[in-house]
Amino acid sequence: MKIPIRNTDEFYGLVAQALHWGIVVGIITQFVWAWRIDEAESIRREFALVNQHKSIGMSILGLVVLRLAWRAYNRPPPYPHSMSRWEKPLAGATHWLLYGLIVLIPLSGWAYSSAAGYGAEFFGLVDIPGFVPANETAEEILGQVHKWLGRALLALVALHVLAALRHHFILKDKVLKRMLPLWK
Repeated sequence: MKIPIRNTDEFYGLVAQALHWGIVVGIITQFVWAWRIDEAESIRREFALVNQHKSIGMSILGLVVLRLAWRAYNRPPPYPHSMSRWEKPLAGATHWLLYGLIVLIPLSGWAYSSAAGYGAEFFGLVDIPGFVPANETAEEILGQVHKWLGRALLALVALHVLAALRHHFILKDKVLKRMLPLWK
């Protein structure tokens, strides 16, 4: 089955799906990398993992900006009629909170790195300058902000996944299938 490039009234198109799943893979990778950083056996390994973490974060930031631009250009499919009145605004709010966190987390990480006296980078190809002056107090605060935003994202993603599974297995509607290219 050929997947349309643009969204339809029933399904997300190829571009929206690719950006969605690319961001999902990036976020999962970031949580794995954060854990690996904490478990690093040497300062050299920790440094390499932190630089990779920054690069992946900048990639996610780029993908979410593209996703939001695509969403503005190509509206998502409307919610199915089977969704209740309370579900639609809750789903919309959850999506916008997810987008907000996915933007804020890399920005807070970049600010945290800047406050520590380092910029970000993109896989060793491009150095991205810091945008916050180096400051120990700001570094501590921004490190905590970055960590807590990550935890909030994890909680919201869990809610998002549980809602999708509820739609698929309990309500048996097409909400989950709208974002899965192989299950139409």
